[in-house]
Amino acid sequence: MPLVNVRNLRVFFKVKEGWVRAVDGVNLTIDEAETVGLVGESGCGKTTLAYSISQLLPSNAYILGGQVFFEADRTPNPYRAEYWRIAEERIANERAALEQKLAATPEKGTEPKADVDRTELEEEVDALRFPLSTTYRLHLTQEISVLERRMEQARQRAESGDKAARRAYAEAKARLGAATQDGDLIDLTRRSDGRLREYDARLNTVRWKQISIVFQGAMNALNPVYTVGDQIVEAIRAHEDTTEMSSRKRVEDLFRLVGIPVDRIDNFPHEYSGGMKQRAMIAMALALDPKLVIMDEPTTALDVITAAKIMDEVLRIQKRFKMTLLIISHDVSTVAKVADRICVMYAGQLVEESASLRIFKETLHPYTEGLLGAFPSVTGEKRRIEAIPGNPPSLLHPPGGCLFHPRCKYAQDICKTEPPPFFWTADGKHRALCHFSRDFLAQGGLIRA
Repeated sequence: MPLVNVRNLRVFFKVKEGWVRAVDGVNLTIDEAETVGLVGESGCGKTTLAYSISQLLPSNAYILGGQVFFEADRTPNPYRAEYWRIAEERIANERAALEQKLAATPEKGTEPKADVDRTELEEEVDALRFPLSTTYRLHLTQEISVLERRMEQARQRAESGDKAARRAYAEAKARLGAATQDGDLIDLTRRSDGRLREYDARLNTVRWKQISIVFQGAMNALNPVYTVGDQIVEAIRAHEDTTEMSSRKRVEDLFRLVGIPVDRIDNFPHEYSGGMKQRAMIAMALALDPKLVIMDEPTTALDVITAAKIMDEVLRIQKRFKMTLLIISHDVSTVAKVADRICVMYAGQLVEESASLRIFKETLHPYTEGLLGAFPSVTGEKRRIEAIPGNPPSLLHPPGGCLFHPRCKYAQDICKTEPPPFFWTADGKHRALCHFSRDFLAQGGLIRA
């Protein structure tokens, strides 16, 4: 059952030089009680994706398209797909008409008015390629009006005790929620401007209490002038009506859970070792029993032994509480131990996704091959460790075609000019963003375990 559904997400950063395409058209689902590993080199958009889900983006980040649905009550709306399909058909028709108009508009540089016209049309087309919830609602105006009337009529009949009317009211309410895109965290944040208390309150019920995050760099995430215990107590009391004594008791239980001696509660962050700080951050993230925990580089700056112990603790806690985890790392071997599924990210795009074991045995993207080739295998065939040549592209001015083609040893002419489509295996459980994934699959994958 999907707990998180990221749809066609597009997040750009505004900088002096222009727009940084940090996340560009990402689709990702995370099921309840599933552990997903998100891997890739530094700067590929992993943390931006995580901050988009938790709605903690900095002020210069702009969500220019897409949706992030979080099913807080764990009962996905059965009518979402129906209304998505209706709206997307209309959006596609409008987009096709705009693209025809764009094709008939003179190229830029021919005349000043043509430059303005093309720019406006290109922005409109982009907005329809990556629709926000407001775009969906705009194309479902008629359905929303009908459902609102139907719901009100059913509500009035239900008040008289009509059981059939109660069922009709429940269905109309669910359909209206699907049509209005209820549950989209991005939409909720865009409506919340500090004055709309209803939306602010709903965001507070989601952040930390339902979605928590273990930030990269535990020392920077902890306040140096407060004890670690007081910081966790403060987080608990900010979201729940509880006493300081009961909150402190919960902190003691959390410390035992993550393997920190209880007598270290009143220590300051600088009195903790690196591993203890990381465990404290995990304890803080678990303080309110969230449904989704995002761990951003949980083993950064730790030695291999401490890192292994941290991941063992994560695995033990996940099995005990059946938590849903999103673990971000540049190290494939770090997440392979705990993740049910691995998603590989490069230059703001998900380039490969599959079950952890399958992605090792049946690699379908050259970038994933490069990541796996950069780490030694304990059980596999002994081979020379090789780095991926070159550097990740500038997301200010990304290359045309396949974004990985300047570093890919398999690149052909088509890779330089045409963006690759997603290739799905027959069972629909493995996808890769490459022109030649079908050929790689035919030969059994790029790397054989």
